[in-house]
Amino acid sequence: MPSPASLLTVSATAFATALILITAATPATAQDRPLTADFPEVYRAGGLNAPDWAQFASRGPVSFDASGNLHILDPGNYRVVVIDPQGRFVKTIGRQGEGPGEFGFTFRMVVWRDGRLAVNDLQNNVIHLFGPGGAFDHSMRVPSHISLNSLKPDPNGGAIYARGSSSSTSAIREALAEMTGETPTEEFDEFSIGRIDLTADAFAVDVVLQAWQLPREDRAEKLSADELLSDPSRIMSTALTSSQERMFFEPTLRWDILPDGVIAYADSSAYVIKLVTPGGPVVEVIRRPVEPEAVTRRLRAAAIEREINTLTRTLERIEGGMPDDIRERVEEREVYPEVSVIREIRSTWEGGLWIRRPGEEPWDTEGPIDVFGPDRQYVGTFMADATTMPRAFGPDGLVAYWEVDELDVPTIIVKRLPSEVR
Repeated sequence: MPSPASLLTVSATAFATALILITAATPATAQDRPLTADFPEVYRAGGLNAPDWAQFASRGPVSFDASGNLHILDPGNYRVVVIDPQGRFVKTIGRQGEGPGEFGFTFRMVVWRDGRLAVNDLQNNVIHLFGPGGAFDHSMRVPSHISLNSLKPDPNGGAIYARGSSSSTSAIREALAEMTGETPTEEFDEFSIGRIDLTADAFAVDVVLQAWQLPREDRAEKLSADELLSDPSRIMSTALTSSQERMFFEPTLRWDILPDGVIAYADSSAYVIKLVTPGGPVVEVIRRPVEPEAVTRRLRAAAIEREINTLTRTLERIEGGMPDDIRERVEEREVYPEVSVIREIRSTWEGGLWIRRPGEEPWDTEGPIDVFGPDRQYVGTFMADATTMPRAFGPDGLVAYWEVDELDVPTIIVKRLPSEVR
């Protein structure tokens, strides 16, 4: 992988040189061992003619407990739906409101193996905690400038792990912290993982992992509370400007928590997965001889076009069009010289790992999936057209997938994995 120093100021010449070196190299290529994705279906719930309890408004987070009960966060209906291992309705948890255990804008949830769950309510700035039977336990207030991403339950109980917010919103979060008199957690960003003790008297983030990120010389200018109050439109412009600081195809943090509490993560473009105890040293490294794809002129042009199209759709609804300076920033945005091999890391219920690689294009969401057993040995690969990554892994090989029909009506489908890929 190119060194951070060489990437600090990527010029056209350096970029071209990197492409030549990557293209000229002829490393050994991994031989995939194809796996068959013949998973028997256990049950399905949802669809156009489903009963009221299975009329899901969207494809929210899902998670199993140790009894095989599936918990489904249904944000549009302000509830969590619980289904037993046979597909029978058990109960709903939560309702719309601003009181204890009531939901506003929610789209993140964690479930512990004993059936306890936590729901992050962004509208009310709280995390709601519910006991194993679904009864409300307590809420913890989350500072308004903190955004929690990719929530995972601490296997030891009583805490959650989360990735920090994108640097593109750091200036806005700092301004919000200034307005509320709070102290921003500067080191808690999208390249760090923090532990939040939900039994504590007050919210606090203990950063337990700081991943590698590309060094930068220039950062977006800060936004003061006075500027935010006097001109709210600065929120959008600041976020857009900050988002263009990152290179196209720049490596991000991909991670998950194993059942024993070990964090599995990747933070480079190479096929390197580090296993680390939270706050401790790396205890193991998993590798496969799969080389990153070099970024060509075609990929760069396609990435720019995708970004412009996405921003145009967003800004047409908000500002009536894309400002010229934003378009110029996108077109001039620098490019990391290679595409990361690892797109997603997921732990199975028994401690195996499923690793998703890119598809035919870097942004494809259905690339091949490598499977490693709990012993960290390579088992095989589901090819790109065989299966997608499950939304949740459960006991006895249970896995959950979302599916939508031609009207975009969601259905949750639960299947069972064979023992060799659990």
